[in-house]
Amino acid sequence: MSQLRLFSLFCAGAYFASGADPFSLVGTAINLADPEKPSAAPMKMTITEGGICTLTISPPLFGSGSCAIKSYDKKSGHIEIISTGDASIAWSGEVKGNFVSGTYQAGPQPGKFYLAIVNETPVKTTQAPPTRLPSRRPGQTYGGCSPAIESSINGNFNGWDGETIWKLDNGEIWQQAEYSYTYSYSYHPQVTIYETSAGCRMKVEDEEETILVKRVK
Repeated sequence: MSQLRLFSLFCAGAYFASGADPFSLVGTAINLADPEKPSAAPMKMTITEGGICTLTISPPLFGSGSCAIKSYDKKSGHIEIISTGDASIAWSGEVKGNFVSGTYQAGPQPGKFYLAIVNETPVKTTQAPPTRLPSRRPGQTYGGCSPAIESSINGNFNGWDGETIWKLDNGEIWQQAEYSYTYSYSYHPQVTIYETSAGCRMKVEDEEETILVKRVK
């Protein structure tokens, strides 16, 4: 059953009797109360088989508590979610494939969010013998993306085409980590690199698509 179908079932009130698998929305929330100093944090919305929605937001942001999908338009992909807890938050965004992005309002404080839809169904696996991880080469560095990384591409952005590499203003170098192709030109665009269950994903300013990336320096 597709994730979009799960949304539709939930919003139509048929979720409780559907027997659908639980799923989560996993990604990053970015508080823009101070546009010059945005604050980002990992977040997760989990919806169980019983239709219970729980929001978890990590520091430095707050707002964890219960949540509910207020409306979802399958044709346009527009979705509205409300959450109550440490703060009452109204979330509004668009569902595109397995990704949800948009804006939120927590009282007078605005923000953005970027989420991936993750199926939470347990997968049975056979235990494999332990494997030895390769050692790092001298000078080789690795880095995560939680909390989210906010920076800009140093120079021109021309989309991605397989193994594209980007150097950021903060000195980090990131490389495309999944096969995908898109062309778009911009100069010195802002980027947000945030954590998902599949790895680090990069959102480029004014681009609808996102791309899995890995840090190489």
